[in-house]
Amino acid sequence: MSRKTTIAGGAWGWEFICSMEKKDIGIGFSENPASEEAIKEISLRIKSNLNKSISLAIVFFTPHYKPLTLKETLHITLRPENIFGLQAPLVIFEGRVIKRGVVVCCFSLNGSNLKEILLKESNVEQIESILRKALVAIGEKKEFILCCLSPRVNIHNHLRGFELSLGRGFKIFGGGFIKKYGIKNFQIANNIIDEGASSIILGRPLVADSEKISGFLPVGKTFKITKAAPLRNVILEINNKPASLIYKKYLEEKFETFKKTSLGSLYPIGIKDNGHYRIINVLDFLEDDSLFCIGEMKEGQEGKLMMATSVSLLEAVKQTATRIRFEKDYDLAIVINSFIRRKILGPEADKEIEMIKTILGNRIKIIGFYSDYQIFLDKNIAEFTVENNNLCIVLLKYGRS
Repeated sequence: MSRKTTIAGGAWGWEFICSMEKKDIGIGFSENPASEEAIKEISLRIKSNLNKSISLAIVFFTPHYKPLTLKETLHITLRPENIFGLQAPLVIFEGRVIKRGVVVCCFSLNGSNLKEILLKESNVEQIESILRKALVAIGEKKEFILCCLSPRVNIHNHLRGFELSLGRGFKIFGGGFIKKYGIKNFQIANNIIDEGASSIILGRPLVADSEKISGFLPVGKTFKITKAAPLRNVILEINNKPASLIYKKYLEEKFETFKKTSLGSLYPIGIKDNGHYRIINVLDFLEDDSLFCIGEMKEGQEGKLMMATSVSLLEAVKQTATRIRFEKDYDLAIVINSFIRRKILGPEADKEIEMIKTILGNRIKIIGFYSDYQIFLDKNIAEFTVENNNLCIVLLKYGRS
């Protein structure tokens, strides 16, 4: 396989083009504070190296930019058939975490093998119906979904809609937001700009794989969830006692401060499935001593409290990135990272992305964003799940159509 890598730089950004035997993916970014100029700079660099028509442009942008201007300028400069965009507080380009900027990734694909959706409905049946119609348009070549959920949507209903239309084992990757990081958490899909649940279904010749990176380790004794309300995302009792008391047992005099400052995300609950721990993240301690959580919970599950250090998080990144480098032949990595990890890493927060890029080298190009929670296919249990302590890497390559 012949491969050419082009690197170009400018005052505001860089771009990398990867060309592989009639298969093209181009990525670029700009930190120019003007929305129109940022896209023009990215487009100029991408156009000079990516000679084919562009069927899809994926855009990640921080809240400083105007989504309408980004979309309209892209239509003029690169003329993509489809634009899928999402706003995030932090975006990722190669080895950098960007606090103010725009990242664009362009594909030359068969337009019939992708479908964009922007959902506002919260009714499970409506969500399922819309997704099924979109899947018919893709046909048997459907490969994966990339999605983003805004704070206004019901997480449970949308995931249930995904499950009914696709099954639990389909490749669903994405992120979502609990907080507002701007006037709106804007998304671009189907040529519409709004906030809701945006998804793009992509089919072959793109082939997708993924890796989940944790670094959280179990501590203390095993306990059992004895009463839960999954539809409300609440754990009511652990070991037949109010759920929050499990933290009081370990934290003792520090418990009240821990509770008031809602630090449960730093010590999530780990549920053991098939020899691996799946994370249930504690978002808040409620007045009745129950726990408001994100993640799949069921009565009867056994678990432990989990914790991580900067050392354990970075070591997990190193091990997984090294395995990807030597075991997987992919062209693009979309990194969906967690704000919880940044909080734990502190001054070393950017090291995860730097390390991934250093290990993967120029062979695999990297884009991505940070979100409040991550949606991904957990290969250990062959089901998609929601967690907010992990780093998810979606790996893409061109396969046979």
